[in-house]
Amino acid sequence: MAKILVADDEYGICEAFSVLLTAEGHTPLLASNGKEAVRMVRDEKPALVFMDARMPGGDGLDALMEIHALSPGLPVIIMTAFGTLETARKAMDLGAFDYLGKPVDLAKVRELLAQGLHKPASASATVTAHDETGKPALLGQSAAMQTLFKQMALLTDNELSILITGESGVGKELVARGIHELGPRADDAFVAVNCAAIPETLIEAELFGHEAGAFTDAKSRRIGRFEAAGVGTLFLDEISELPFHLQSKLLRVLQERTFERLGSVKPIDFTARLIAASNRDLEAEIAAGRFREDLYHRLNLATLLVPTLRDREDDIELLVTHFLRVANEDIGKEVTGVEPAVFTRLREHPWPGNVRELEHCIKRSVLATRGTTLTVHDLDLPPPVDNAGSDTSLRKLLAQQAAKIVRNPGDYGGEGGVYSHLIDAAGHELIQAALELTGGNQVAAAKLLGINRTTLRKRLSEPGA
Repeated sequence: MAKILVADDEYGICEAFSVLLTAEGHTPLLASNGKEAVRMVRDEKPALVFMDARMPGGDGLDALMEIHALSPGLPVIIMTAFGTLETARKAMDLGAFDYLGKPVDLAKVRELLAQGLHKPASASATVTAHDETGKPALLGQSAAMQTLFKQMALLTDNELSILITGESGVGKELVARGIHELGPRADDAFVAVNCAAIPETLIEAELFGHEAGAFTDAKSRRIGRFEAAGVGTLFLDEISELPFHLQSKLLRVLQERTFERLGSVKPIDFTARLIAASNRDLEAEIAAGRFREDLYHRLNLATLLVPTLRDREDDIELLVTHFLRVANEDIGKEVTGVEPAVFTRLREHPWPGNVRELEHCIKRSVLATRGTTLTVHDLDLPPPVDNAGSDTSLRKLLAQQAAKIVRNPGDYGGEGGVYSHLIDAAGHELIQAALELTGGNQVAAAKLLGINRTTLRKRLSEPGA
């Protein structure tokens, strides 16, 4: 069949590949570092290469450049246990055929083997994005994140509008920043706008700017976010919260690539790349009449779904290590260890707030601990819930409490007021739990509960709230 080169400094990896390739009818060639891999490509002329990104005595990514100089069409699949967007993008730039995370999935190896031997070499792979402080933040070794990294890497160099979807707290803005940082606009502005955080009366002026005198409080000209983005990237987060009349204006801007400041008729070219994000199902919003279908299709030229933390449980240890380091820097502590029971407990938690919730949990735990090792007692998490039959258990609990309340109405608002008393109390507790989870962010809490921001603020202003 074919000669397949496997370059990895781990004996177990080479042995596993050797067994698999032999069973598939191929001839395995084994190398332990990048220099040896380059030599074997020159001497043995393999049809496909699997190579670790990091090896002593010859780095895999450096060897990739030499291999492509020797054999430009040779498919090289980069493997790594340290999967990041930056690594994937570098591999893509150097001409990697694909990107494979460790621990190695043998089914994926077979798939890549078939693709590499029967398709022409092409650039794909995965790409570390940074948060607004410049700290690396988009991390992941799980299969779900490796898939996301590869999808992102394929979108960095083109000009397509991108729609990023996913639950609150998964890191949609980090995905947008990662695409920007590793694309041709990296040296230009990245302007992020949270459409849910700007009052409806101000958002048009915030986005498009205004001339002096355009409205009562417009004392001078102001540059809007569309103009401030220049030739960089404009990121519109929570796009579903954009008022309906502005959705029409945004569609026109995307089609004509021009806009005007409020109070002006002079067109301004819109030259930035647009990336939008939503934690809502936009197709459901369209069906409910809250979002324009034509705008959805204009934004949906390329879509990325960011996985929940529940779908990337394998990344929890990596994320905890990162958040622990960041928390130490921010708080001024030196918490360097984590007891194994902590990871067990973290995997049991459902993480409705996703990676953001995990980050806040680790920061609170670092703040609370008095030692240099995090223990399960330091974790600020509710007790674990037995998910088996959870819906039945909840209904049973509610039925018991309801029976108690209706038998003693005097203790719960009096006869005729029991229903409203119970609903008000339940609503108050839900709001407080959501605010605690989101660190007091009312916008995020309203999103989590599925209620309007105005409703949440009204409930908070009620006596006894």
